[in-house]
Amino acid sequence: MSQPAVNLSYECVEEVPLHRVRGNQLGILLSVIATVLTQQWWILVLPLAVQLISRAYGVKYNLFVRLFSPLLPVSQRTEARELLRFNNLLAILFLVVTLAAHYFGLTLLSYISLGMLTAAVVAALSGFCLGCFMYFQYKQFRFRQAAKTK
Repeated sequence: MSQPAVNLSYECVEEVPLHRVRGNQLGILLSVIATVLTQQWWILVLPLAVQLISRAYGVKYNLFVRLFSPLLPVSQRTEARELLRFNNLLAILFLVVTLAAHYFGLTLLSYISLGMLTAAVVAALSGFCLGCFMYFQYKQFRFRQAAKTK
């Protein structure tokens, strides 16, 4: 019995192996933990930069994937690139809101935004993709709206 070949390159493909997705999530979580423990909010610039670079140039240039995915067991399971881009956008938005709120002295908002990002990342690492659920609901909403106009 042969196993399907795992794509070991970092090329931009339609399906990304789950261990790479988990590597990115782990990098975000470690950055959040370091920020909370040290109270050095500038640390969140690192995951923001990583997510922006990844969004622009693909998983091939994601520092967290390069650093942490080799530490994780190789997975045959994959996630769709479309869902990953949506999740990436959510992470960017949470990080921007967190950093902007902190910069403007809105401490409660910065902690709420950081808490939401942390909850989404921990849930994703545990196997539930909150962003995927939100994306599905959005697609269902769009489908229903399109059906109403016909």
